[in-house]
Order: sequence, then structure tokens, then C-alpha cells
Amino acid sequence: MFKNTAVMHQIFESAKKYLLSFDAVTEKMLDLQLNEWKQAKPATLNELFRAMIAHAQNRQGMPNSIGDINNLQNILFDFNPNAVFANYASWEILFDAIMQSSYTPPGRMQKDNPRNYWVIFCKSILSISEFLLSFETIENFDTFVQGFYTNEYSRLALPLLLEKEIFGYGFALACDFLKDNGYPEFIKPDTHIIDIANGTGITHSNDQYRVFKDIIVYCRAIDKLPYEVDKLFWLVGSGDFYLSDTKVNTSKTTFITEFIETYGTIEN
Repeated sequence: MFKNTAVMHQIFESAKKYLLSFDAVTEKMLDLQLNEWKQAKPATLNELFRAMIAHAQNRQGMPNSIGDINNLQNILFDFNPNAVFANYASWEILFDAIMQSSYTPPGRMQKDNPRNYWVIFCKSILSISEFLLSFETIENFDTFVQGFYTNEYSRLALPLLLEKEIFGYGFALACDFLKDNGYPEFIKPDTHIIDIANGTGITHSNDQYRVFKDIIVYCRAIDKLPYEVDKLFWLVGSGDFYLSDTKVNTSKTTFITEFIETYGTIEN
């Protein structure tokens, strides 16, 4: 797929050098971000359920409406997916239980509005609990995920499956959940990753599905974890070293321009 293998390897290394060119950024800070996935894996199904719920409201202004999901711990039986599914026969019953609880969320709860964030969130919670009924232990879920690791096509199938199974999960959100919860073989094709991948020639598409596939192929070619490439490109775009409470003024446009001037692109 890639003509210039030397340039292919330089993209990753140049991105690291670019970030380390900022005085506020150290090797230790960068390594901490690139290896965050090692500490992120849920240890139980309850932790997995909570993580999936957290990602269900991880879009636009939804977190501002839902608030801290730990306030739902009692209503969701300590985030036990089996208990949630057994006790709430519909999203309306769950919605009413939250309304009648002691928790007052920051956003308005409008049961008759299908676009209301709380309606969407309650539907997501129940669909996640139903999906997790298929797994008796967290090890069962790990085995399930790893079954999709064969190649870029099989790996694409898992976020597509989650998109269909879980209400409110789009493709990118499903990818985000997987990569942020201990499964480093996945990437989230967000705007920073898409722009840098296009600018350096890794892909020639803005379609999330295609970008995902092309980056997985690229990662295999340079023998790097997709999580590392994803996080590195995201840091170039955002400059947000949140684990070290440091923000630097990066520019992905500057990085891409300087890279092409020095190395060209993968096709050259």
C-alpha cells in the first residue's frame, strides 16, 4: 500500500520529535500518555458497564446535562448490568426511577422529547445492560474483543457491531470506548487523526471507516500499537497533556507542512 517505507516510519518519529520540541514537554510526559491504556482496562463487568455508560454520554453537550454518573450508582445497582436489565423493563421505568431519586441532574429531563439527552441516555444504559448479558466475566469480554484482532477488516467489525447493538453509540464513539478501556488495537478516527493521516499520506479519505482501516494497516507496517499512533497524532493536534496537567500550543498544520517539506509523503 505504501511506496515510501522510510517516510512511513518517519511520520511516527517526527510526531514525537515535534511534541518534544516544546520546552514544557518531556519524554516522561509523552510516554505516560502513550501508555495510558495499560492502566485503563476494567477489572470487572461492573467496571466495564460503568465505562460503557460513561462513553454513551461522551458527545457534544451531553455530559453537561447528565452530570456525574456516579450519582446514578444506587439506581444502577452499583453498575451491575444484570441487575439493571432485570429491574428496569423499559427506558421509561429507568427514567422515572432517576426522576424520583434524590439526584437532581444539571440538565432538564423531558420524557416526551425523544431528543432529550436523558431519554437518549436511559435508552443507552438499557441497551448496554442487555448487550453485556452475553458475558459472564470480564475475561469472556476480553476473549470476545480479541477475536476481532485478525486483520483490519475483522477489527472494523467490532465498532460496527457495537454501533448496531448499543443505542446512541456511533462508529467513532464505539472506537473511543474500545481504545480508552484497555484495547490498544483500536483507534478513534477523530478530526486530529483524520487531518494528520491525510496530510502525511496515510489515507486519502475523510470517511471514518476508511481512515480506521488505513491507519490500522499503517500501524502494522511500522510495528506500533494503534493506540500509540492515535494518541500521538491527537497530542500533535490538541497539545493537551492532561495526565501531566500541561497544555502546549501545538499546530497540526505546522507539523504537516514541516514534515512534507522535509520528507515528502508516503507516496513520494
